[in-house]
Amino acid sequence: MYFNMRFQELEALALLHGTPREKLYAKESVPTALSASPLALVRLQGEAEAKRLCERAVLVKAILEVWAVGATCEEAVQNALSQGTAGREQRRKHMAPPQKLQVRVEAFGRTLSMEDKSRIHEQLKPLFEGDELIDLRSPDVTLWVLEEHQHESAEKTHLGPRISQPRRVIIGRQVAGGRSVNKKLKDGDKCYFHRYDLAQRAVLGPTTLENELAFIMANCGLVRHGCAGMDPFCGTGGLLVTMGHFGARLYGGEIDIRVVRGWRIAYTKNKDAVLEAARARGLPLAEESKHVPEQDKTGPLSLKYLHSIGLPVSDSGTDCPDPLRAVGQPSRKPVKQASNPPIQKDLQLASAGGLNVFTNFIQYGMTAPDIVVCDMARPPWREQPVGWLDFIVTDPPYGVRAAAKKQGRDEERRHEIQDAATYIPSKVSYGDDELSDDLLSLAAAALRDGARLVFLVPVDLADFLGIDRAAAEQGDDSGQRGTLHNACFPKCGRKKDPRLCISETTRDPRLLDEKRYEDFIPRHKHLELLGASLQVLSGGLGRLLVTMRRRPRSST
Repeated sequence: MYFNMRFQELEALALLHGTPREKLYAKESVPTALSASPLALVRLQGEAEAKRLCERAVLVKAILEVWAVGATCEEAVQNALSQGTAGREQRRKHMAPPQKLQVRVEAFGRTLSMEDKSRIHEQLKPLFEGDELIDLRSPDVTLWVLEEHQHESAEKTHLGPRISQPRRVIIGRQVAGGRSVNKKLKDGDKCYFHRYDLAQRAVLGPTTLENELAFIMANCGLVRHGCAGMDPFCGTGGLLVTMGHFGARLYGGEIDIRVVRGWRIAYTKNKDAVLEAARARGLPLAEESKHVPEQDKTGPLSLKYLHSIGLPVSDSGTDCPDPLRAVGQPSRKPVKQASNPPIQKDLQLASAGGLNVFTNFIQYGMTAPDIVVCDMARPPWREQPVGWLDFIVTDPPYGVRAAAKKQGRDEERRHEIQDAATYIPSKVSYGDDELSDDLLSLAAAALRDGARLVFLVPVDLADFLGIDRAAAEQGDDSGQRGTLHNACFPKCGRKKDPRLCISETTRDPRLLDEKRYEDFIPRHKHLELLGASLQVLSGGLGRLLVTMRRRPRSST
């Protein structure tokens, strides 16, 4: 799903651990999303750096020390043997007893059968002396045999397994394992970010970002302990939770107080986590009852109110639905009970302090961020001459899944403020271009020199492919590019266009060439574009992961 973002994350993490992009790759050509290969030959400062990088990366599966490469496994074995005494001593250093060994056979672009793996194991025999100790559950050394096949194939997989020959075969030692490689071992741990799976969080919002993508963005933003960062469109705080894992000091901005307070916006899939967070706060929880019990209302139509003003009503135990009939007038028509009674409020969740933005931080034992209810069109943050933030990582609203709003009034309507203490300013639509300009202006003013801005930009893939979606779906042949909202919700209804049924693993250069993104990414003179990569979504839509860096300020 995030295959195109692999090099963007790798380069950021390498820089975080001391290796800049200019020194990272062993070959002169720098790989990009156009490359179909998942492999990259890199130079790192040592095994310690490789392990730190893998421990944090989301898209790096493993880092190998390459021993030999060949067109086939047999050729790779022969190339390893041709290295002579030096090669043998290098292998024995890691394979000789008392070290325990595991052999891992993998393939990219093809699924290997058990017969294929057994054949490869037989071909590896010349590399072994016969005294090696094998342990598949708790090995000290993992030896890889990796076959790389063509990413795309015209062969129909439902007609049988692919029989293509590999492009190359790599034999090497695993220096560091990431993601799900080590969890298969006896003492292995699961990926650290699995702890924050959305299904396990106490509070979610309708637009909470996917867990893995949130950590990829944090890695691209160089989020680290002790640094200051912000999400100016924080919502229910999903990205702030991700950045809080790394120990950063965090700030957030959100215009909708309902989202911050959890009023009818947030929801939960993990009620136990909400209640546990309430206990950590010291809040008294309600008894183990499912719903709020019936209580006498105190509103203007309640029995208590009618009694207080002296009306002759009968104490029937229920509120009268009509105050004019409360004085004893017969009802013309019996009141029917609703077939679908309204959903009762969960008393335990209500007593637990609700589903506000801070609940997740209490759940994970993190320091709560500073959240400001504000309008990013009028940012409240003080400007500092040299900036005050080390990163801004955000997923702005663009009016597709969540409406983009700012404070404002409709001039044709009259507004009267009755209570200034409880008044919430009205809001108007926030244009895409205006939102982007405000975000980049905030980043240029608040980021320190060299600090990063990471954000998502939704795009219509029809624009990259030269398809006039408006003419195809709405009958508009004006030739002008439509808005993203109209692409998602056309007035004449969605019409399936087979040209826009695009696989998320597509290798179409029209979609993967970063030069084609320049017209769709907002720019600012004080921000340098470092990279952008595409994630293909359904319906012919996608989103760009954009990374920018604050240019050095003038010495004057």
